[in-house]
Amino acid sequence: MQSSYLAHGKVILIGEHSVVYGYNALSMPIQSLNIKTTVSLNQTPEYYMDTDRYHGDFFEAPAEYNGLKYILKHFLNLIANPPYLKIKYTGLIPIERGLGSSATVSLGTTKALNDFFQLNLSEEEIMNITNFAETINHGKASGLDSATVNSDDLVFFNKNTGIEYLKQKLNAYLLIMDTGDLGNTKEAVQLVKALIASSTLAKAAIERLGLLTDNVKNAWLKNDAATVGKLMTQAQACLKTLQVSTPKIDQLTKLAINTGAYGAKLSGGGLGGIVIALCPDQKTAQKIAQNAGILISNYWIEEV
Repeated sequence: MQSSYLAHGKVILIGEHSVVYGYNALSMPIQSLNIKTTVSLNQTPEYYMDTDRYHGDFFEAPAEYNGLKYILKHFLNLIANPPYLKIKYTGLIPIERGLGSSATVSLGTTKALNDFFQLNLSEEEIMNITNFAETINHGKASGLDSATVNSDDLVFFNKNTGIEYLKQKLNAYLLIMDTGDLGNTKEAVQLVKALIASSTLAKAAIERLGLLTDNVKNAWLKNDAATVGKLMTQAQACLKTLQVSTPKIDQLTKLAINTGAYGAKLSGGGLGGIVIALCPDQKTAQKIAQNAGILISNYWIEEV
């Protein structure tokens, strides 16, 4: 007896950080990056976690897995005399890069356990469990990551008013470059929170990010990739003001624009992680990645 769920990753196009404060954000699913969660009965008397980085007792896993421990505990409390389980994670989304690895495994674990125990939880209940796990993982989680890894369409998100799904294509290419440097969403969120409390410039940058996100949505719906790119670059300036960019990220965004990208910015929490560049065609995206050379550890190109 076993149940599996395949969940995909995501990138935030615009609105990271400002989304936490009630502004809109726009993000997209990345189907080529995914993780499969498989729940099965364990023959030995323990709850066992099997990942590429940890193999052992589920509840003795390192602190980075605390969100998953919460999810399993939550389900075990719903079941009378629950059996011992083995939960295996296969596939790879680089961690702490802003690609949604944490939300992906949280959603996958919740859906696989729901299926395994045949609980028929509602979509709302599933998302509540996933979001609570994300809050354990990241501090003040907005719900954006969870919503996007659970969607096949572009997600226009507001934590107060909910989700709008956009099916419109932009007819462009998104280059996702991995800096190879670990980001830290929790640290970045706390840094921005402290800055906003003490700096009017930081407060203005958050407000501007919110405005830019709305403008990106409008340009996207008009199929205006060049304007979307320009607005992304303006958003990067705001993120730099919020001190979540790094010299390498700045270098990569500049390189991308100089090589023909419509625009470029960091994506996710920052302080490392990934840089995204909106490109007119695949050839331009490949050229940017090639020119980046040793500045990046990996890259992906998605049609948008």
